[in-house]
Amino acid sequence: MYKLTNDPDVVLGTETGTFIPRGHRLWEEYESWLAAGNTIPLPEDTRTLSDIKEQLVAAATALRWEKETGGIELGGVRVGTTLDDQNRISGVLSAIALGGLAEVDFKAQNGWVKLTAAEIQGIAQYISAHVQACFSAERVHHEAIERLVSTEELATYDLTQYWPS
Repeated sequence: MYKLTNDPDVVLGTETGTFIPRGHRLWEEYESWLAAGNTIPLPEDTRTLSDIKEQLVAAATALRWEKETGGIELGGVRVGTTLDDQNRISGVLSAIALGGLAEVDFKAQNGWVKLTAAEIQGIAQYISAHVQACFSAERVHHEAIERLVSTEELATYDLTQYWPS
């Protein structure tokens, strides 16, 4: 008999207590055992409802960060939205406010463009709206997850909806 481990390339031989890595001579015996119709029972999920909610909330937060910093496209120009990108745009806006800059060379993710002060301000506003939409979607997920009352609901919860495109 065998048990699964956290590593898909290692099983535990329960009769001998031996860990068997893929490629080991005993791995062939394991594969033959499976081919004979034997199955390994999946480990029982011992997480509490609270544990599962906590993991889903963390997944929603990670997805928000991915969406928030994944960039946006504006009129064919791909603009970065990482914190560094946002800070650079804020710096350009500050320079514009101090006067003297009518246009700037801007390095978008898909190449160089020349932008006016008004275009940079528009990009900053669009990025701000994008970031806010990401946080709003994260909040919707956190609140929805908190309202779930069963492991079945949590298992089928869809984290892919509500995010800005």
